[in-house]
Amino acid sequence: MAGHFLRGAMVLTMAGLVSKVIGALYRIPLARLIGGEGIGLYQMAYPIYTLMLALSTAGVPVAISILVAEHQARGDGAGARRVFRLALTLLAFTGGLFAVGLFFSAYYLSERVLHEPRAFYPVVALSPAIFLTAVMSAFRGYFQGNQDMAPTASSQVVEQVFRVGTVLVAAYLLLPSGVEFAAAGATFGAVVGSTAGLLWLLFLYIRHWFRRGNPPSGVRHRKVYTQSTMGLLWRITAIAVPLSLGGIIMPVMQIIDASMVPLRLQAAGHSAARATELFGQLTGMAGTLINLPAIITISLAVSLVPAVAEARAAGQWTVLHTRLEDALRITVMLTLPAAVGLAVLAAPIGYLLYDLPEVGVSLAMLAPAVLFVGLYQTTAGALQGMNYPSLPVISLLAGAVVKVVLNYTLTVGWGVRGAAAATVAAFLTAFWLNDYRLKKIMGKGQNWSRLLLKPGLAVTIMAMAVNWLFPVVSSLAGERLAVLVAVAGGAVVYGLGLLLMGAVRRDEVAMLPGIGPDVAHWLAKYGLVRR
Repeated sequence: MAGHFLRGAMVLTMAGLVSKVIGALYRIPLARLIGGEGIGLYQMAYPIYTLMLALSTAGVPVAISILVAEHQARGDGAGARRVFRLALTLLAFTGGLFAVGLFFSAYYLSERVLHEPRAFYPVVALSPAIFLTAVMSAFRGYFQGNQDMAPTASSQVVEQVFRVGTVLVAAYLLLPSGVEFAAAGATFGAVVGSTAGLLWLLFLYIRHWFRRGNPPSGVRHRKVYTQSTMGLLWRITAIAVPLSLGGIIMPVMQIIDASMVPLRLQAAGHSAARATELFGQLTGMAGTLINLPAIITISLAVSLVPAVAEARAAGQWTVLHTRLEDALRITVMLTLPAAVGLAVLAAPIGYLLYDLPEVGVSLAMLAPAVLFVGLYQTTAGALQGMNYPSLPVISLLAGAVVKVVLNYTLTVGWGVRGAAAATVAAFLTAFWLNDYRLKKIMGKGQNWSRLLLKPGLAVTIMAMAVNWLFPVVSSLAGERLAVLVAVAGGAVVYGLGLLLMGAVRRDEVAMLPGIGPDVAHWLAKYGLVRR
């Protein structure tokens, strides 16, 4: 059973990584195609869509998976299907309601909330995706409740492939009509992607239905569990609502940026078009790069939840503290070099990826957020595993308040750097509050000097190597190749620094793909990793 669970988790994790990488990397050609102004309009629409989607689904897919699993454990397949049908009806209703609401409020939102009339077209183009994605989430919840992660995993990939293909093709075809229509074509990719994902899940559901055939004798007609429709609806709501709170705050933070930053940039003296362009550079270009390392750290946070829960249930507080410290140490080792590397090579990376060195202005200031986002995710996973799921939500809400204040005060004086600094401060606040809560709950805090010392020394050496290597290679082979060489060289220097300082353990190396226990044992034999 454990092996089955782990295989399902691995399938889902790998599909999630593939989807997120595709979803992050497509923005590079999109940005080169429609420019900073187009990306700005695109980024204005998406936070509203994300918020509407979070409100329309409200944690119901997770509730479906929990309740379906409960019924299946009792041998009540009919009850599991009843949960699915009721939740599907609920999600179709709420998804349709919010889709229609977004469609008819698009003009008001673009004029009054986003203060950019051209954002009307991307917002309208996105509205049908709310209904489609809500319905799709019901099918995913049902399959997950049956301990079958493959349909969710495959549908994520199908959705993303069709979405990205549509984004790039539609933006290219509509660009001659104006940048606002190109942005609308790009956002319409979400509609095509969710349609493809839903059709794929519907096909898998029908195949699943025919393959199962009739339930075994004694199960089909057995009334294991009886509950009224209202009672079942209440159970779904009771599970779903608390789960939805955390998913709402991030879209709210993005809407804060979309509504406030362009206006404050205009107050700083920029035109409306220039303010939108700078906003696009900050959120759609620099922000995309900042979020790439989070693909790894969110997987680490998800893995930490059951590990912490297991230790807490057994009363093994020393084990719990050790697991949390290991997770934080790995988070620091992975995110610190990414943050420093993006800061040091900010302008060259902007030139390499977007043909726009100016992106480096936002990227250099935003780079520390890589570290703080990773640490927030890891500490949030620990708190959730310790049965305090509301605390990370409160921490992130406090970060959002800090972001509003600093967006207003810093953006006028510092320009786009001020908005980037506000984001860094928001995640620093959220992480610090999580860490403070963990210290209070566990009775002792983390030894941050020990966690940061060796990675800090290694990343300092890395930064010095990159600063020397980039101009040398740039003078010989050009700036684009120099960025790639500097990144690769920096990674090698950082990795060797960690090994020579004994910052990595043998079991951690053995878990890396393509390494295995034999190579890890050899490295430990010669003192390159700790035993």
